[in-house]
Amino acid sequence: MTDRTEYEIAAEQAFAEQPQASARLDAIGVSLLNEFARAEADRLLTEQRWLRDLRQYKGQYDPEVEAAIGPNRSKAFVRKTRVKIKTADSRVMDLLFPAGSEKNWDIDSTPVPSLPKEIEADIVTKLTQANNGQPPPKKVQEEAFLSVARQRAKKMAKVIEDQLTDIRYKAICKRVVHSGHLYGTGILKGPLIEKKVRIKFVKEGGKWLSRSEEYIVPFVDFVPLWRFYPDMNASSLEQCRYVYERHAMTRAEMISLSKRKTFDTEEILRFVRGNPNGFTKKRYFDNELKVMGDRHANQGDSAGQYEVLERWGWLRGDELKEAGVAVPDDRIDEDFFTNVWLLPDGTVIKAVVQPINGVTWPYHLYYCDQDETSIFADGFAAILRDDQTMINAATRMTLDNAAITAGAMYEVDPNLLHPLTKPDEVFPHKVWLRNSNQPGLSAVKLIQVPNGQNTTLPLINLFENNADEVSAIPRYMTGENVSSGAAGTSSGLSMLMGAVNIIIKDLITNWDEGITSPFVTGLYRWNMQFNGDDEIKGDFDVKARGTASLIAKEVRARQLNEFSAMTANPMDAPFIKRHRLNLLRAEANELSDIVKTEEEVEQDSAGPQMQAQNELMMRTQMATLAELEGKAKVAAAEAKLREIKAAEVLANIDKIVAAAMAEKMGAVYAALQAAGVAVANSAIAPAGDELLRSVGFKDSTPDPAIAQILGQGVQAMAGPQAAGGQPQPQQPDVPQPQSPQQDLEPQTGMVGMQQGIETQRID
Repeated sequence: MTDRTEYEIAAEQAFAEQPQASARLDAIGVSLLNEFARAEADRLLTEQRWLRDLRQYKGQYDPEVEAAIGPNRSKAFVRKTRVKIKTADSRVMDLLFPAGSEKNWDIDSTPVPSLPKEIEADIVTKLTQANNGQPPPKKVQEEAFLSVARQRAKKMAKVIEDQLTDIRYKAICKRVVHSGHLYGTGILKGPLIEKKVRIKFVKEGGKWLSRSEEYIVPFVDFVPLWRFYPDMNASSLEQCRYVYERHAMTRAEMISLSKRKTFDTEEILRFVRGNPNGFTKKRYFDNELKVMGDRHANQGDSAGQYEVLERWGWLRGDELKEAGVAVPDDRIDEDFFTNVWLLPDGTVIKAVVQPINGVTWPYHLYYCDQDETSIFADGFAAILRDDQTMINAATRMTLDNAAITAGAMYEVDPNLLHPLTKPDEVFPHKVWLRNSNQPGLSAVKLIQVPNGQNTTLPLINLFENNADEVSAIPRYMTGENVSSGAAGTSSGLSMLMGAVNIIIKDLITNWDEGITSPFVTGLYRWNMQFNGDDEIKGDFDVKARGTASLIAKEVRARQLNEFSAMTANPMDAPFIKRHRLNLLRAEANELSDIVKTEEEVEQDSAGPQMQAQNELMMRTQMATLAELEGKAKVAAAEAKLREIKAAEVLANIDKIVAAAMAEKMGAVYAALQAAGVAVANSAIAPAGDELLRSVGFKDSTPDPAIAQILGQGVQAMAGPQAAGGQPQPQQPDVPQPQSPQQDLEPQTGMVGMQQGIETQRID
């Protein structure tokens, strides 16, 4: 059987002829209209709160507040509520729909799966054949049943995932999340049955021709709160006796509705013909929404629109019997879950009983801050109402005070001014002309208004901090750079973000319980009833995994990344299983498909391609090693050459030092010879000094001078009659100085320098 035939059969089952309004059900139509009128009246106060929430989000004052502010006062509105709601929207959507392939739901087989009897018999037959004709043990059968059931569950999950992609589930959920955070309640509708038409091209007679084909898909939609009228006596959807949804349709949509098999075609066409310009009831909040959207109340009237009411809920058996529905006598006291559609005049155009097996309410509610006293919860706008009001009031006070103190104010007595002076014109260097009346009084006085911003600005900060605490959405979640407190450091900010995740976890839990679990369960039952693929059928459980996996995975990913960075060093590397760590990091960051498993690594290393790569790598390494060895030898030779050159340089330095030493010794010897000549002949000492001065020599010898020393030395060597006439002991070994008048034989200063130490040259 082809897929097309299976879908046709499913469509026939879904849109089989129902008892239409030939039974007319007119008797209950009027009573249902009265029931809807009561639901409208009961919801009135809640609608007013929603209008205040929307104005607060859009940065608009309520009409009575704006009138009380006055025309000459500041009307600034600090849109803190919008920031908190957008932050919560982004955070929740990021956790519910991560960038990778991770889902916030899963489908798995029950612990004891239930398979069709023919499937179980086929499994037992195959196991018996594999066991040489012997029946397999019961435990083996149960494991085989469980394995097949899990394979079918995976196929069912894949089908549902494809369906969610086709119906743009993420985009619809984004609107549901925003409605929940703004008004407190978000509504997702589905899955219901929707018929679509697709164009296919087939080849006939050598030509490609287009053919239309009808098929059924799950219907999922977002329901605005303004269209939703539940039983206000209940505090949860399960306790409601009824729920109404108001539809505004165009003429074309009404005609399309009349073509659906489950609707009364004649009654719909009769109503459209009788009301060619539309038929709908204007409500006060419709005008308010237009005004908030920068439109006039009468702009965009509802001409050409038709109002249709869709009711889901319970009806008693006796009510249905009185309306002409065949109800067995033994079930007359039961309540039946029905879906009824009404025209504004009370005409019933559709009445069916529970169209999807196991699915009652097609509406799923997401709550932000659930109120146990009402079916509708509170959103962030209602939670922040007082803080937003105080922030606005403090801001207006600051701006009003700043405006008053920005320029000088004057008190002017026009009776004391000259007629040509204009008191309402003030500019620099203005000359105020006055008359001669009361010369002691000033015609113009300056009025000083104190600046109170030092008082009002701290109030704004106080109320903003209080808004952070009340909403549990702190400012650093939006990326604001907080430089003080725990958020001023990376570790402190990480700790605070982990604490905030606890609050966000509450919202994720509300989504799991209110949307994910019942909606995916309904989609699973839809496929069990209407999908023609038997390979996906089975006894499965739907599990919501938003709280358990997504937030925990985010925290774990941060911890793994930090641990990997801390251990990325040679000291810790021998003790870390780096491959296992990389695999865990990839799983936590939803990138597990890019990391090879250990088996894949072993297979790749054992394969011929890897062997060739290893051989090539080894050859490359050997060539690199040989190149490095050659470079090392060249470097060693160059080092040896540098060592020899260094030794030669050191030897040359020694020679230079020896030559310098010899030259110094010669200079010292010459100096000593010159000193001896100066001592022997004191007359040439001044001439020697003069010669030294002529070449730039500066005498640093302390007193006494050479001449004085020379005189003392001559006197000391004068004989036994020295100073004082006392005889001195004769020094036999000391030679006597020559007489000053004795002629000296001129000699050079180098004479005798090498005597006694100079080796004779041997020719």
